Amino acid sequence: MNLDIQTILVVLLANVLATAVALPLLMGWRVSGAARLFQASMVTQGVSWAVFLIAPKVHDRALTSVSLGLLALSFALLWSALQHWVGPRPGRRLMWGLVAAMPIVYAWAYPSYPLRVGLSNAFFALQMLLICVALAWPAPHIGRRWRGLVLASFAALTVVTLWRGALGAFFTDAYPFYRATHPVNVAAVFLNHVALSLCTLGLLAAWREEAERELRRQAQTDGLTGLLNRQAFLERAHTLLAHARRYEETLTLFMLDIDHFKRINDQHGHAAGDAALQTVSQGLRACTRGGDLVCRYGGEEFCVLLSRATAGDALRFDERLRKWLVTMAQETGAEAIDYSAGIAVRQPDDHTMDDLLLRADTALYKAKAEGRGRMAGSPTGEQKELSFDLAM
Repeated sequence: MNLDIQTILVVLLANVLATAVALPLLMGWRVSGAARLFQASMVTQGVSWAVFLIAPKVHDRALTSVSLGLLALSFALLWSALQHWVGPRPGRRLMWGLVAAMPIVYAWAYPSYPLRVGLSNAFFALQMLLICVALAWPAPHIGRRWRGLVLASFAALTVVTLWRGALGAFFTDAYPFYRATHPVNVAAVFLNHVALSLCTLGLLAAWREEAERELRRQAQTDGLTGLLNRQAFLERAHTLLAHARRYEETLTLFMLDIDHFKRINDQHGHAAGDAALQTVSQGLRACTRGGDLVCRYGGEEFCVLLSRATAGDALRFDERLRKWLVTMAQETGAEAIDYSAGIAVRQPDDHTMDDLLLRADTALYKAKAEGRGRMAGSPTGEQKELSFDLAM
C-alpha cells in the first residue's frame, strides 16, 4: 500500500484541531490551572501543525521554524500541566530553554538538512523524555493508570523521534525529506495519531481525578477559613485518640472562642467578623505543628488537637497564639483579637472525643465566666484545675 504522508499529516491536523475544540466544550472554561494548560497545549499543537503544512507554499524556512517553536511550546505547556497534577518535577529550565532555542536553532541550521533534522528531533526527544520523567517520578496518591498510559505513549514517541532524527542526520539518503514514505516516518506519523488519542484520554482521567480530589477537599474544609470542618476534624481526631490510647501517649484538646465576636459584627460589619475568623485561622496554622489537627468547630469556635502534648504544652501554644495575634494587629493596624480557651488532657478512661470535648467546653465557659482573655482547663480527671490569665 502506497501511503501519502501529506494526507496523513492533514488527517493528524484535523484530529488535533478537533480535540482542541472539543476539550473546552467538554471540560468547560472554568477549570483548574492544570486543565487550562492542557487545553492550551492542544490548541498550540493544532496551530503548529497548521503552520507546518502551509510553510512550503509560503516561506518554508521562517514558517517551519515558527511551527517547530509552537510544537515545542505545546510540549512545555503539557509538562507544566503535569506539574499541577503530579507535583513539582525536575527540568523546568531545560524544558523552557528548549522552547526558546528550537526556532532559533532550526532557522540557523536550515541550510543543512542533516543538521536541522538531527537537532530538531533531538530537542523534541529531550522534551518528551522530560515528560516521561515527570510521569514516572513517584507521586503518592496520584493515579497510576492514567500516568502509565500517557507515559507509554510518550516513551514510544521518544523512540521514533530519536530514530527519525538519526535517519535524517546520518542516513540522509534513506530519509531525504520530512514527507518521505520511509517506514520509520510512516510509523512516527501513525503513532502521533494513536498517542494523541491515548494522551487525551489519560489527561482527561487526570482532570477527573483532580476534580474528585477537590470535591473531597471542599467536603472536609470550612469555606471561609480553609480549616477542617467539624465532621472531618472529628473523624481524624477519633483516629488520633485511638492511637494515643493504644500507645499511652498524651493528647490535649484546645478549644477557643473569639471574645466579643458579636460586637465585632455589630460595630464593624460581617466582613470584619469574617476577617477576624480568617486571622485566627492563620494564627492557628502558624502556631501548630505538623501532627496537630485544627478546625473551625462552628461559629467563632475553633478546636486544636495537640498530639503528644501536656497541659504545659497547651499553655505554651496559647502564649504563642496570643503573641502572634498581637503582632499581626500591630503590623496591620487592626484591632487586636482576643479569645477565651479551655483545654482537656486525655485521660485513661476517655474512650471517645466526646469525653474530651465536654471537658474542654466546660473549661472554655469557665474562662469566659472568669473575665475572658484567658485559658482554663482540667489537666486530669481530678478536681484540680488550671486557670491562666493571659490577656495581653
